[in-house]
Amino acid sequence: MMNGKGLPYVTATQPNPAGPSVLMLIDYAAITHPGKVRKNNEDAYLLSALDGEEPIINGPARSLKVGDAGLLVAVADGMGGAAAGEVASREGLAALALFLFGHWGRLTGAKALESELHKALEIAVEQASDAVLRYSDDDRTARGMGSTLTSAIIWKGCAYIAQIGDSRAYLLRQGLLHQITEDQTLVNDLVAQGSLTREQARTHPQRNMITQALGSPQPLRVVLLRLSLRRGDRLLCCSDGLHGEVSDARIQEVLNQGLSPRRSLELLVDEALAHGGRDNITGVILSLNDPGLPLPTPGEALDLIHPDALTRRRGIRGWFQGLFGGSAS
Repeated sequence: MMNGKGLPYVTATQPNPAGPSVLMLIDYAAITHPGKVRKNNEDAYLLSALDGEEPIINGPARSLKVGDAGLLVAVADGMGGAAAGEVASREGLAALALFLFGHWGRLTGAKALESELHKALEIAVEQASDAVLRYSDDDRTARGMGSTLTSAIIWKGCAYIAQIGDSRAYLLRQGLLHQITEDQTLVNDLVAQGSLTREQARTHPQRNMITQALGSPQPLRVVLLRLSLRRGDRLLCCSDGLHGEVSDARIQEVLNQGLSPRRSLELLVDEALAHGGRDNITGVILSLNDPGLPLPTPGEALDLIHPDALTRRRGIRGWFQGLFGGSAS
C-alpha cells in the first residue's frame, strides 16, 4: 500500500533571503511501502508547516501553508521487531515536530537567527530520541526499539538537515545527484578508515548495522548540515529500503526525467521492489522551482556547511535557561 499522494504544491510565505516575503511554491510527494518481504511497515515520513496543525505522518497529503518557521520534512526507519519499529519511527517523528513547533515554529519571527534554528533542530532530535527511549522503558515488549532519522527544514533559501542512522538525503542539481548525508554505520566507518571500498560496503553482510539511532541510551551524535538551495533543485529523503536497492546512478536517471515528484517516487519504489523489496521503502521528494531561489551557475560547487560543534554548543545552556528557567541539565 502506498500512502501520501502528493498535492500540486506547498504554498509558503516564508521570507525570501533576496527580498521581501513572497509566495513560494514547492511541488512535493511522499510514499511509504512495506516492500515484498516484511509484514509490518516500520518506516514513516513526516511533513509539517510547524504551525500547530497536526503533522502529516504516513497520512494523506494536504496543502501546507508554510510561514516564517519553514517546511519540515523527515523520514524515519524503525527497528525492534513485532510492532516496536512502527512505534519508534512514528513516536520519534511526532516528538520532533512537537518540539520544533514549541521551540521554533511558535516563536519564530522575522528576526529569527540561523543559529537558533541549529540549536532547536539538534535539541529536537535529542528530544525525539528520549521519547523513543521512554516508550521502550515503559513497555517491556518494546525494549531495544529504535529508529533512524533524516530531516530537513526548508527556511530562507536553505535546507537545514539533521541526520541519525542510515536514511539519506540526496540533492539533484543541474542533472547531477549528490548524496548530502553520510550513513552512520559500521561499514561506513570502515570505508572512512580505508578498510573497505564503497562497492564492497554495498554488499557487506553488516551494511545495515547502524552506529547511531533514536532511542539509544548512549549520547547521540547528531549531524547537522546547511545546504543553500537553487532554483530547479530536487531534494530526496529516503530510507535504506530505497537507496539500498536502487543505485545512485538509477536514482539520478529517474529524477532527471522531468516527471512530477509523485511519478518519480512511484518509479523509484517500483525499482526497489523489482530488485527484491527486502525492506520497507519510503521517500519524500521536494521539487524547488520557485522563482525566488537563485539560479545555479555552471560548475557551481554545493554550498554545504557543517556547523561547528563548539559554536553550536556554546550557547545551548543559556538558551535552555532562557526557555525553561533554572539550570539546564
